[in-house]
Amino acid sequence: MNSSARLGRQTPTFEVVGEFARSAGAKLVALFGQYGVRFYPSQQRELDLFAARDEDGRFACKTISISKPRQNGKSYACRYYAISMAAKGLAVLYSAHNGGTAHKMYKHIEDFVTAHVDFEKRLKKVGGLYRAPGKEGVYFANGGMVEFQTRTNAGSRGSTYDVIIIDEAQELTYDQLDSIKPTTLASESGDPQMIYVGTPPGPRCPGEVFADQHKAAHEGNAGSAWWMEWSVGRVPDIHDRQAVMELAYETNPAMGYRIREDVMLDAIDSYQNKPDSFAREYLGWWSPVAKVSAAIDADAWADCATDDPPQDGRVAFAVKFSVDGMFASVAACLIPSGGVPHVELVDYCNVAVEGIDKLAEFAYQRRGKASVTVIDGKAGAEDLAARLDAMGMPRKAYVLTGPREYVAAASMLVNSVRERGITHFNDATLNDCVKTSTKRPVGNNGAFGFGGDLPEPVDAVALALWGARTSKRDPNRKAVIW
Repeated sequence: MNSSARLGRQTPTFEVVGEFARSAGAKLVALFGQYGVRFYPSQQRELDLFAARDEDGRFACKTISISKPRQNGKSYACRYYAISMAAKGLAVLYSAHNGGTAHKMYKHIEDFVTAHVDFEKRLKKVGGLYRAPGKEGVYFANGGMVEFQTRTNAGSRGSTYDVIIIDEAQELTYDQLDSIKPTTLASESGDPQMIYVGTPPGPRCPGEVFADQHKAAHEGNAGSAWWMEWSVGRVPDIHDRQAVMELAYETNPAMGYRIREDVMLDAIDSYQNKPDSFAREYLGWWSPVAKVSAAIDADAWADCATDDPPQDGRVAFAVKFSVDGMFASVAACLIPSGGVPHVELVDYCNVAVEGIDKLAEFAYQRRGKASVTVIDGKAGAEDLAARLDAMGMPRKAYVLTGPREYVAAASMLVNSVRERGITHFNDATLNDCVKTSTKRPVGNNGAFGFGGDLPEPVDAVALALWGARTSKRDPNRKAVIW
């Protein structure tokens, strides 16, 4: 950073912060400064508030939330706060919406701890660093820890933490909060704390918690919770580049540090036709949008859950590729004689790592059980079909679908759930995908498919249901779902 560079505003444009007796924030800044870690003034302020104590030495705030535009180091102070709390013997959970975000934070903390002997020597001798995907953790000999989690509705049940950091808080749903927050009730310290960091949610974001916190803070109903944000109150005239740049300096504390003015100007020019998107992503604007309604009613879906699925009947499978072909969801549907269809999510796999051959082998081995395997997705479907042909899969044993079949499958699933005419296992992954699914318009005639953060598992279930109901192929024997 050029010492003469103009810097972004370091104090929030809006905050609700209570009083406190003292804080160890300055000590943390000095401690990590010995190891070359530097904080913006805004991040130093965040550490002050995280580490603030009341007259009794307890956390001055049990809940604190921070909203910033993207790329402003919103989780940077949290990273070192987590290390310091764990080194003191506290149990810390770092929770993110995306697996990549959780893994990235684990790597940041692992790299820091292993690079500095003062911290590395305090790790547990055995199991100090746990690197299993989805279950990463850093464990100190004194019992302190930082564990990393990708959020689900049941991911934290049974665990206990003193400090919980919710990254990508704009995506947090109340179902997920119900799984996470009670883990602090029996914390060893008896003094739990929750920190939320995020950005303003987009119009299709299913998260509710962060938006409700924002509303409560602005309406004066936040109670004991603290709130900080960097934001504009309205969408500016994006054609006035200089005026927008002034707002960028007001709402981006990283301006002049990691965000350069020429890069911001390029972003302004790139969003000339999407000023609301620019205001939200780059200026922290909270749009007054209505909550997105799920495509499938959550209560109806819950009513369809079963612990006693049918074992015999007509079965179909489906493989749905993601838009980029990097991932694939595999689902099954079994229709027992005289009963309602039962659907399951069989697998969600990384095609880039595991390959399409795995999917081809799965379908080929079940050619004598399944009435049909439905395959959908522009990137990957034809490749899978070609491999099945090469393996000698009967051509009637699989079907490639287009938009017409896809929208029929989506409508069939929605109607079946609404009528409670279907069953499913209470699978946490599939439940999360269903609850965050939205209706995505297909064409201009009211047809729809599934949207949301991860629609492919829902797509696969719908296609498997459609295949089981519409296929006329009979493999000429009773089938079991596995």
